[in-house]
Amino acid sequence: MVWIKNLYRLGLKKIYIYILVSTILMYHITIKPDTFFIDNSLLEQNPYGTADQTINKPIAAKQHKHLCNALEINVNFSLKEKTNKIPDIVFLASAGLSLPRLPVSLVILPNMKYSQRKAELPYIKEIFEELKIQTVDFPQNAPFEGQAECKWFHNGELLLVGYGYRSNKETVATLRKLLNEIYTSFGLPPPTVLGVHLKSFNYYHLDIAMLATSDISCLIQQGSIKDRDIYKIEKALGKAQVKIIATDDSFCLNSVIDGPNLLTHKLNNPDLKAFLQEETGKNVIELDMSEYQKSGGSVRCLVFDIFDPRLIKRKKHTQSNPSSPK
Repeated sequence: MVWIKNLYRLGLKKIYIYILVSTILMYHITIKPDTFFIDNSLLEQNPYGTADQTINKPIAAKQHKHLCNALEINVNFSLKEKTNKIPDIVFLASAGLSLPRLPVSLVILPNMKYSQRKAELPYIKEIFEELKIQTVDFPQNAPFEGQAECKWFHNGELLLVGYGYRSNKETVATLRKLLNEIYTSFGLPPPTVLGVHLKSFNYYHLDIAMLATSDISCLIQQGSIKDRDIYKIEKALGKAQVKIIATDDSFCLNSVIDGPNLLTHKLNNPDLKAFLQEETGKNVIELDMSEYQKSGGSVRCLVFDIFDPRLIKRKKHTQSNPSSPK
């Protein structure tokens, strides 16, 4: 059985109350790092791994637990099957893209670039099946790594899509066409899709290059996105809403804004913490993500967002009880 903290119980008997509200209702899902390890043969996939480096599994488990405990509303899954075929499934941000503004909860599934990540798809599908979330396959003509490459703005009416390393221009065009078909089928206007070219391998996913600080504003790592696309973002959001930061902390924007808090990794200087707190108006909580950064990911990479119109907000806290796909 799965429990959602501060929310409702998912089981065979369910009562879904639909609420017509202007705000987007959302919760998170994570997956325990039971299959997480570093393979030297995969080092070329991101710039952060080094040869013969290993994961300290007890520390990784502890770090992941601290992250889950810090999230206000989260479902934490555990895989029953022990396998060495899916070392990166813990980076669940690549599990697809959840779509806001729909009358149902729906996720576009990923089409991963690399073979070891393609092997995650059956497990990802079972998680969404257990949560009773509808899924749509991404066409096979282009790679797509889901939420890791995407940022929603304007109440789900604008989607920025990063490309250059794990996705390409064809990804953007294919996603735009697919979103048009999905939203039109529900009688809703599709989102505007804006592709942005990632120009630095240090920011190989958009969720490392950019942090959405609100529904209308963002921070961007200097040198991560091509200048012409920075201008496009400024035009879409407003120039004053887009701030470029110059920092040697590569993972500071790979963060999650969750209620009153901003969850980030251990920042490399206190001035950066003060800056993030001022820019977001959130309480900055630093979490040790060192084991995950060995493999090129941090807070945002580990957390998947689900938009779901079935939600009822409750204040009562309940403990997360992990379940597992079969």
